[in-house]
Amino acid sequence: MMDKALSKQIKWLQTWKTSEGAYNGFVVHRHDLKRMFKIHDTPWSQGPIIVGYINLYEHTRDPQWLNEAIAAADLQCKRISVTGEYIYAGYEDDRFSSLVHNSLANCALLDLSKTLINDGRDAAKYINVVKKNIDEYLIKELWDEEFGAFRFSRIDYYSPDKTRYVVNMNSLAVESLIKLSNLINEEKYQEYAIKIGEWMLTEQIISDDIENGGISYSQVQPRVLISIYTALAMRGLDDLYLLTNDPRYLEMMKAASTHLMSLVDSETNLFCHKIEEGKLFKYPEFISGAGIILKALNDTEKLTGENYDYCPILDAVLENQLPNGGFKNFVGYNSTDNNRINGDEKVEVWEDTVPTIGWNAHIFEFLSRKVQGQIPENSMENNKIFNNRYGYCETKNWVMIISLTNINSSILYLTWKRLPISIVYLSKKQYRKILGYMARLYRKFIRSKK
Repeated sequence: MMDKALSKQIKWLQTWKTSEGAYNGFVVHRHDLKRMFKIHDTPWSQGPIIVGYINLYEHTRDPQWLNEAIAAADLQCKRISVTGEYIYAGYEDDRFSSLVHNSLANCALLDLSKTLINDGRDAAKYINVVKKNIDEYLIKELWDEEFGAFRFSRIDYYSPDKTRYVVNMNSLAVESLIKLSNLINEEKYQEYAIKIGEWMLTEQIISDDIENGGISYSQVQPRVLISIYTALAMRGLDDLYLLTNDPRYLEMMKAASTHLMSLVDSETNLFCHKIEEGKLFKYPEFISGAGIILKALNDTEKLTGENYDYCPILDAVLENQLPNGGFKNFVGYNSTDNNRINGDEKVEVWEDTVPTIGWNAHIFEFLSRKVQGQIPENSMENNKIFNNRYGYCETKNWVMIISLTNINSSILYLTWKRLPISIVYLSKKQYRKILGYMARLYRKFIRSKK
């Protein structure tokens, strides 16, 4: 069942692939954030897609998957700037080159390097790009020696008055530091990782309620526990344990996994979104993005021997695969929990349904771990959904979305998948400007008649 679902998804993913190896795609993020006009690649997608192809190659030894990983990795290498950071590394906001996106790119390139070296092939190009990023951007610009962690980004536009050290971002950086150190035998990178690890150990909540085991978002948001970011905060813990043999990292992973399993919504079998200051915010619940959490649980299983019954969660995700192979994004996007004024989570909106590369990349990586044999051949069907709330049509070349009845989800959209920008994009913001302009014209007309 998973192999068939994966086969269908691969066909869909590759409809977004450019001739250069970039996986384009618009972004529908949590908190009603989006990037719809520019649809270029991002490490948030490119990273797990590279790793997913490596997993397929390791399972099947079919060279087509290694070639796909190399093509996507070569594109990621082209995104390194002269100052060391990756461009397009802000997901929904191109002003950023954030720590998490840089580290996702680095981890993927290092995983590919390890596979190539094991096959007796040269990986210097990828290692050199990672080393440039870590030396010239992460360490030179983002490292805070006094605090013992990396800052969010060169400029944190979302928190200009407070310097944030985000746990999940630093955990991914730890993973990349240790992987680089292992490949090139330079211990200085381990020293940074261990210093970060000591701080991370202080960021897990210990309590008698639903917060127990959750991992803080940042040092200035200690009781903001977001399920996908708790999962990402676990990424470097297994690397730290294998490096140091310190059982505290093992216990931290186990407690975080237990916390995540406690957040499964019994009605949907999906993970609730977050806990903030002790209050549960269920929505939006991730569907394709649940792959991030499933990977973390699977990592804990492999390291500790624990078993987590996430089959009902995986079944819920698989049930939300569309005919074209993409998985839906969310349940409950149209919720007040998601910064929607007068929102109603029971009203499905296009943001729930229309699959995006950014979230699908992560369920792809998880499914690629579970391959049983050769991937069966499959074909892609078109998606067509038209109801009284939205219209959505997707082929192998283009996507069309129209929604006019819900002001928060209002959109008129057309994009050609292999172009870096959309062809037509009118959103709530543009609609309001147009309506305001028409209202002003109408008032002028009425005054002229008087």
